[in-house]
Amino acid sequence: MTVLVGLSPRARDDAGGAVGLAARLARVWGEDLAVALVVTPGTADDAAPAWAAVEGVLAATGLDVRQDTVHGRSVAEALVAAAGEGGVSALVLGTDADRSGRIATRVARSSPVPVVLARGGGASVPGMPVHRVTCAFDGTTGAPAVLAAAADLARRSDASLRVASFAVRRGAAIPPEVGLDAEEPVIAEWTRQITAAQQEALDALGLEGVDAGVHVGASWDAAVHAADWTESDLLVVGGSPSAATRFFLGDRAGAILAAAPVPAVIVRA
Repeated sequence: MTVLVGLSPRARDDAGGAVGLAARLARVWGEDLAVALVVTPGTADDAAPAWAAVEGVLAATGLDVRQDTVHGRSVAEALVAAAGEGGVSALVLGTDADRSGRIATRVARSSPVPVVLARGGGASVPGMPVHRVTCAFDGTTGAPAVLAAAADLARRSDASLRVASFAVRRGAAIPPEVGLDAEEPVIAEWTRQITAAQQEALDALGLEGVDAGVHVGASWDAAVHAADWTESDLLVVGGSPSAATRFFLGDRAGAILAAAPVPAVIVRA
């Protein structure tokens, strides 16, 4: 099996984060590493600057790296086609400047393999292990499938599994005369329901002793950061392949992805 990382012809020094993360995952999973330089109409065919930008990272991996050039009408089309080639287990991409993950989301909707979005500088160190895999559990009908994917990823990584659900307090949306205390019973009831759903999904998979929790904040960023994170963590979020691209992740999962302080694995639920 092979971990594939996508590289833009315009890649410069920051491209090393995605390549380093791909090398890290290849080591953890005992797989090969391949780098695909994406060329689309209107992009420069000269790959030398892009390869030079990641040369040092590739050399530091100590792995035999396959270097390919792939073509397509768009970045997403080229990467999906490359991911569909036999033996690819995951596709690693760098983050967008605005941390939206929009390119990764576009690719993930059609990708036959999970898409991993690079986040956090230290998390891209090639030799770093994966100690914990966190499943972002939203309680929807697709949540058990996302949990199953996260559990499999934890097993492959020889890592522990954690289940986390996130929510935001409405705050300013509540009229002052009502008071913020009026929201607490709603949050408490949602917490009870999502906790029960977490346990039901874990029981269905025969998983015991899994760390599970609920994290609430004044914003999605605050809620996500309310959970403790380390550089050796991975986050798993799920999307619906039947939805239009811009709705693939949904508001909740998209916001969690944007706030994630660690690499995020996008799976199709």
